[in-house]
Amino acid sequence: MTLRLLQACASLVLTGVFAIASSGTEVPGKEPQNHPSKPIEPPHKPERQGTRLTATVGLGLMGHGQYKYNTSVTMPDGQTLHYAGTQRSSGGTFFVGAAASPPGALRRLTAGFTLNFGGLESWTHSVIPSGTVPPFSQRNLDAQIGQRSLTSPPWRPAFSPYVEHELGSLFQNRIRLGYQYWRTTGSFAGSFAVDSSGSTRANYVVGLSHSSHLIRLSIDNYTWFDDSDGGGAPPKRRSGFLQQAGLLFGTDGSVTVYFGVGPALIF
Repeated sequence: MTLRLLQACASLVLTGVFAIASSGTEVPGKEPQNHPSKPIEPPHKPERQGTRLTATVGLGLMGHGQYKYNTSVTMPDGQTLHYAGTQRSSGGTFFVGAAASPPGALRRLTAGFTLNFGGLESWTHSVIPSGTVPPFSQRNLDAQIGQRSLTSPPWRPAFSPYVEHELGSLFQNRIRLGYQYWRTTGSFAGSFAVDSSGSTRANYVVGLSHSSHLIRLSIDNYTWFDDSDGGGAPPKRRSGFLQQAGLLFGTDGSVTVYFGVGPALIF
């Protein structure tokens, strides 16, 4: 009888232990241990978005641009003849420029301008419409314009403003798309021999104009001289170097490839 009583007590104790384990009941006198989770940090700290200023110098190579000309020729007898038309030509420019991007919500916008020196090779084309037979030597006129262009380029400096919006980045290059306006004028003036004898001369004035609305696509790469080490936040004020390349597509049918370099500053 004593053996049966001991077996019953042991069975009762084991049943209670299994019940406590299966129900997850805390053992009296033992406090639960709490392990606080570590805060999740972003993979990198965001770049400080201050005001960004850049300055550039570079080259632009233009193809298939269209310009207008207006020619006046005053003959030896005082008669004035007028001719007008359009021509297409390639060309190139040397430019200097500046741009600014505001901070905060407008940081993806960039406004700037370029000041361009050069233009289309207008001196390689005639300033008399095709099919016209003028009462003077057109060959002499074209030759005189070509000689004069060697010492006095016809196109005046062109001020060209633009605005861009940043679309994103690719291989650490910033891709921007925007609008640019181009307008420039030029002129030739002088005198030429009316005929092969060279005994009489006529005066000429040629006015030139080239304008276009442009779609601007640019790729910008920045190298900052004073980035922070160890993954920390960039300093408040930074200076660096900009390398830029892009395309301009004009309403006149022109396509321009340009390259520029210059300093950059964020403050």
